[in-house]
Amino acid sequence: MTNSKLSDALYMTDNEVRAGRPCAEDAESLTDRILMASWDLLLDIGFEKFSFDKLAKYGRFGKPTIYARFSGKVELLRALLMLSIETTSRGFFESVADQHIDKAIPSLCADGVEFFHSPEGRLKDRLIDWLDLETDDNAPSMRGWTLKDGLEKISALLKGACEREEVTISDIDTASLFLIEGIVGHARMTSVEDQFDREKHILWASRYWAMIRQAFAVQS
Repeated sequence: MTNSKLSDALYMTDNEVRAGRPCAEDAESLTDRILMASWDLLLDIGFEKFSFDKLAKYGRFGKPTIYARFSGKVELLRALLMLSIETTSRGFFESVADQHIDKAIPSLCADGVEFFHSPEGRLKDRLIDWLDLETDDNAPSMRGWTLKDGLEKISALLKGACEREEVTISDIDTASLFLIEGIVGHARMTSVEDQFDREKHILWASRYWAMIRQAFAVQS
């Protein structure tokens, strides 16, 4: 899809949307643009003040265009948060994919702590709690979904390290849970720093990982 076509799709009037709906490719791109504009607006005004009226004005979308894809604020923000968390976590893990596990784990921890205390990270954490309060009881927990996403990626990382014989882990699932809970707890207990001290968090994570590695080592 060319930029000119995307621009045309983005700035169609509501009457034009109803008269000639975009093709599947255009609709998917438009949904992505709505989500991108939503995140920019959230960073600017916070989710408490976020509304479809403000999003329509900010992104130059017609409100019917937004409602055609999302039934309301909760549904849009849930989709946005899931996409954002998946994209962010995938980037973290891809950045350490070629590292030895003894370097990868501390690096992930430092990246996670730095992100957790960033404006984007703080917004995501608050948004998770808000969505879990606002969402229907039958809907899956965002906090639980976030944990599951992290566990799957940590488990895959440890499994790969075991296959490369960098480490032996007797129970990958439980070791992954200990790692996730430890890193998240460390991030929450760490005060916001004027200047991020990466080496301090690398050192903490190296020691924590050494403890986990020893506790879950395969006994010969």
